[in-house]
Amino acid sequence: MLSSLILVVSLLLAFGALAGFALVVHSIKREDRRRSLTLSPQSALSSLSRRMLGLNVDHTPCAIHPEQACPTCAKVNDTLTV
Repeated sequence: MLSSLILVVSLLLAFGALAGFALVVHSIKREDRRRSLTLSPQSALSSLSRRMLGLNVDHTPCAIHPEQACPTCAKVNDTLTV
């Protein structure tokens, strides 16, 4: 009885880890397809994936060198300049 309980718990944990991995992979592929890594996350899954992977974008160089800004910062700068 105890061995079957251990087996069920280990299978549930393994399935949970596999499902989490699949969700992170799906989110990475979706963000890569959208080319939206410099934008803010579009969904909770994207936000969770970025947090798990430690992905963040530092826009400090965009402020220091606006002529070499990333597309997101360049778009913001274009709308601010009149």
